[in-house]
Amino acid sequence: MIDPITIFAACKAAHAGIKECVELYKDFKQDGKDVGDILSDVGSHLGNFFTHQESFKEAEKQAKLQPLKNVSINQEAMDRILRQQQLEQMETELRELIIYQVGMPGLWQKFTEMREIVRKEREKIEREQKKPWKWLHLKESSLLINGKFEWHWQQVCLHGYLYWPYSCMAFI
Repeated sequence: MIDPITIFAACKAAHAGIKECVELYKDFKQDGKDVGDILSDVGSHLGNFFTHQESFKEAEKQAKLQPLKNVSINQEAMDRILRQQQLEQMETELRELIIYQVGMPGLWQKFTEMREIVRKEREKIEREQKKPWKWLHLKESSLLINGKFEWHWQQVCLHGYLYWPYSCMAFI
């Protein structure tokens, strides 16, 4: 497990990279140079920032399960609040850079909309994967539909067969 402080540092580095690319973008645009590669770099750094931001949230969850013994409760609470506020501030600053400095207000709106769509899709997939016995319904002729497996599972539960996958073969 990577600690939240290391991931937070990676977020800060990606944020600094984006700011640097946006400054280059402004200079290149002012000089009339091609800005396509710089926009690609901005996109890459943005991807890194948001990936690290998600990793940070996961690392924070994991860190809560293993509290630090040598840090006071007050210090840990203050550190969490400050890191969360800094991440929120960095994201706000990135939004403003994209909208006002790069001049692409529609990009950020599309990004936030797509982020919600992807989040909902992933949550749906996770819910589906957590459903028990999902694999039994994958085929049209599922064992639960034709009843053989359901009857056999009741027998396994009642009689406690130890090697039930082998005993299932007799009914399939």
